[in-house]
Amino acid sequence: MRVARVTDLHVGPIRDAGFTRRVVDQVNGQHPDVVVLGGDLIDGTVSQVADALAPLGDLDAPLGVFAVRGNHEFISQEADAWMDHGETLGIDVLRSENVTLTLGSASIRMAASTTRPGADPTPPTSTEPSPTSPHRPSRCSPRTSPRPPSAAGTGVDLQLSGHTHGGQLWPFRYAVPLQQPVIDGLAAVGDVPVLTSRGAGAWGPPVRVLAPPEIPVITLRAG
Repeated sequence: MRVARVTDLHVGPIRDAGFTRRVVDQVNGQHPDVVVLGGDLIDGTVSQVADALAPLGDLDAPLGVFAVRGNHEFISQEADAWMDHGETLGIDVLRSENVTLTLGSASIRMAASTTRPGADPTPPTSTEPSPTSPHRPSRCSPRTSPRPPSAAGTGVDLQLSGHTHGGQLWPFRYAVPLQQPVIDGLAAVGDVPVLTSRGAGAWGPPVRVLAPPEIPVITLRAG
C-alpha cells in the first residue's frame, strides 16, 4: 500500500491555488493508493483562502483521500468550518475516528487524533471495532506534532506527523528538539515509530534553508 503524505501546505496570502495545483499534480503523478493530508493546510479563514485550497479536490487515490486538522486550523478559529469545507472537496475528514483500509487480502486501520493543541492527544484506538481477521491490523495516526503521549503504549505501529517543517530555517533546526522529539524522518518515540514530514509548504515567507520541502510516499508491506 503506497501512502502519499501531504502536510503543512500553509496555503494563504503567499501560497495560492497555483501552489496547491503543483502539489496535487506531483502527488497524482506518484499514483498512491491513499493520500493522507496531515493538517496545517491553511493560514486563514475559509472565506479568505478556500479558493487557494480548491485543487485538493482533484487528488486521486483508489482507497481515498483523508485529512486531519492541525494547529493552524485551530489558530484560524475555524477548525470545524475547515473540516466541513474539506468534505465538500471529496476529502474524508477524520474527526478523532478511525477507518479500515483494505488492499487485496491485507488491511490497515488508520486512526486520526485531532484534539485541540494542549489537550490529551491519545489517538482513538480503544473504540475501534474488533478486526475480522486473526491478525492485528496496523494503525497510522496522522498527527500535527509527534509528542510522546500521542501513541506510545497504544499498540500503534506507525505514527505519521508533521508540524516541525524540519526547522524550516537554519539554525532554527537546532532549537526545534527543545519542543519536538522528532524533527524529520523516521525515529522511535517510546515504543512507536514516528515518521515526521518536513511538509510541502512553509510558515510565513516561502523560504527554507537546509530544510527542503517534501511529499513523502510511504510503502507499507504486510508482515
